[in-house]
Amino acid sequence: MISTEELDGALVVRVDAVRLDSAVGTIIRNTVVSKIDTQNKIAVDISQVKLVDSGGLGALVALLKNVMSHQGKLALVGMHKSVRMMFELSRMDRQFLLVDDVPKALDALRKN
Repeated sequence: MISTEELDGALVVRVDAVRLDSAVGTIIRNTVVSKIDTQNKIAVDISQVKLVDSGGLGALVALLKNVMSHQGKLALVGMHKSVRMMFELSRMDRQFLLVDDVPKALDALRKN
């Protein structure tokens, strides 16, 4: 469901799930938190996710706060159109760095 790799100075977390709910969000958050002391540039690839519910969104917000408290940066990668619409409607697109693919995320994490 979740896999990680270090690429170009960042931790890439790939989510292999259609639905991002609180359970999946907790797994993502725990995965990142366990590595945040050594890696604070995080790209979460959610390109396989078609639906994010309120619990999943809450987990992503908690993750963003945790990463920011470690002076880190977080990018959400490959957002499906329906998920992006939800982020825009809730104005969460203003809080998160949203990018189309992993190479763009790595570039953005280096620059920002």
